[in-house]
Amino acid sequence: MAATAGVSMAAARKRGYLLALAGVVLAVLAFALPPVAQPQAYHGFADARGWLGVPNFGDVMSNLAFLLVGVLGLSAMREPRVQAMGRIPLHAYALTFAGLALTAFGSAYYHWAPSDARLVWDRLPMTLVFMPLLAATLAERLRWRSDLPLLGLSLLGVGCVVYWNVTGNLLPYFVAEGGSILLLLLAVALLPTPWSGRAQLFAVLGTYLVAFACEQGDKQVFQATGGTVSGHTIKHLVAALAFYVLLRMLRRQQPIDG
Repeated sequence: MAATAGVSMAAARKRGYLLALAGVVLAVLAFALPPVAQPQAYHGFADARGWLGVPNFGDVMSNLAFLLVGVLGLSAMREPRVQAMGRIPLHAYALTFAGLALTAFGSAYYHWAPSDARLVWDRLPMTLVFMPLLAATLAERLRWRSDLPLLGLSLLGVGCVVYWNVTGNLLPYFVAEGGSILLLLLAVALLPTPWSGRAQLFAVLGTYLVAFACEQGDKQVFQATGGTVSGHTIKHLVAALAFYVLLRMLRRQQPIDG
């Protein structure tokens, strides 16, 4: 279920505090556990073929899918059914799609010539996707009245990338990304929502997990397809599909009576 039926606002806020406590625990673990360095083998993608003067063509150009869905998502923020959510969730979803559009440029820049220095510009806009999405999920359920939590979560995500760039410790970024997904799942399961269709968030996350699996199997997919397409290229396309599912959810949502 996308929400727990019969949960009062007071009970929902108590559960919100528990989610906040879980977030604090994750933050402590991010800095208490041993540091994790960026593996240099990560930059060795399977499909290094260039075309039309574009190096690593598949991994670079597949980012157009992010740009397309990001622009469509931003355009949808003007639709009455989406605007009916209210100012704070609307801002959070808008930042999610803006971050997705920016990811297209950051990821293309990185894949043009993969390196740690360029990877920073890939991950920075990605934090403006998953952290605002968490904020949007919480904002509509906890009736946030200020953009400050959205701002705080977004800056936290950006800060984790900056921290990695300065210290070389990637663990806080991993915790921010994975923790935001975990907290989003808990929020969807535990907190009631005033909007229909929110169970589709499980489909969004499930699709994203498929994209993650394609990324991990980059070389295996490339070999299995006879060198036609790599797992990382497919990852971009499937991840963009995940956010198109999110967009469809917002466009079709209806207020839940009571």
